[in-house]
Amino acid sequence: MKKCEDCGVEEMDCRDKREATHTRGILALSRIFRRRPRHSILLLLVSCLIIILIHQLFLVICTYQEYLLALLPEGPLPAQHRQENRSNSSSVRSQDGRKSGNQYGKAGFPRILCLITTSPGHHQERAIHVAATWATHCTRAIFLTSSPDPVLPHTLVTSGAASYDQLWDKVTQGFEWAYKQRQEFDFVIKTDDDTFLLVENLQAALLHLHPDQPLATGLHLRTWDTGSTYLNGGAGYTLSRGAVRRLVEEGLRDEQCFKNLQLGTNEDVNMAMCLTFVGVELLDSRDSAGRQRFHMYPPQQVVDPRQENSVFHLWLKKISVFPYKFGYSELSDEVISFHYVDGQTMYLLYYLIYVVNPTSSLTHRPPNSKYQSNLKPISPLQKSP
Repeated sequence: MKKCEDCGVEEMDCRDKREATHTRGILALSRIFRRRPRHSILLLLVSCLIIILIHQLFLVICTYQEYLLALLPEGPLPAQHRQENRSNSSSVRSQDGRKSGNQYGKAGFPRILCLITTSPGHHQERAIHVAATWATHCTRAIFLTSSPDPVLPHTLVTSGAASYDQLWDKVTQGFEWAYKQRQEFDFVIKTDDDTFLLVENLQAALLHLHPDQPLATGLHLRTWDTGSTYLNGGAGYTLSRGAVRRLVEEGLRDEQCFKNLQLGTNEDVNMAMCLTFVGVELLDSRDSAGRQRFHMYPPQQVVDPRQENSVFHLWLKKISVFPYKFGYSELSDEVISFHYVDGQTMYLLYYLIYVVNPTSSLTHRPPNSKYQSNLKPISPLQKSP
């Protein structure tokens, strides 16, 4: 009887254990089922986030494809060939389509006043090399600086304009001085102290323009924010005597440009805004083949076609009004300027252009010879299409 009772107790204990195990299993499953919706929502959110990131990455690749490709190692410099495209036509037409004749009589070529911006810290490093080379070909060359220096032959001390942020003040003081000397020149070009200028090519390009018409020309770029056209200051921009008169009399006097325009610290953008405000016409400076004459880079960069896809130059594609191309075949044989030229390159260019080949038609072209200047008017403050 005792055995039977013991067996019964054992069976009851086994049953209790099974029931307890079953209960614990049910409770565990219920907890799992309660958690599953939370896990599903979390998984869904993670999946959506991954899809969004992939989509954004795709957009970035599409938008900045050129910049990403530019990060790849560049290949060797390819062999380059060019086809000369010099025209025998010397026509330059204004907006009404009429061609201007030569206005310079026996002189045969326009008189160029060169205004060269510099600063005391760059007199020895840059300005003296400009003074020793291409500045000697200007009708008159004046260095705009905040402090006189005996190493520079002709300076205009621009008071209160010592820093780069005050470059607009320095340049406007230079043009106000030029206005007082306006009978001594036909055109004024403003350049930097690291610009190399081929004065003879500039004279040839301007030969059939009337100096008393309000005209300006240079390298056309767009501002990032509004897409308005301006003439790059580093490559140099040229104003006719008529443009200088309008700039000073109608723009700078009584601070008309300052009062009516939202001027910033960028001197070349301010100049384009002010010139447009007073009715100066901006001319396309490219040659007859559509190649740039004014360059904002030194020749060793412009001549390299690989630079067109360089990450350092892709921004230029975005803001250039006209296609800015790199490569030997894209260089105009009527080139006027290069920018970011150091002292050694300054002398090298001068030596190759003016010394090695002194009878070259490039630098000793007869003033009245037929030459394609091809300066064309464009709409001021033109926006990108």
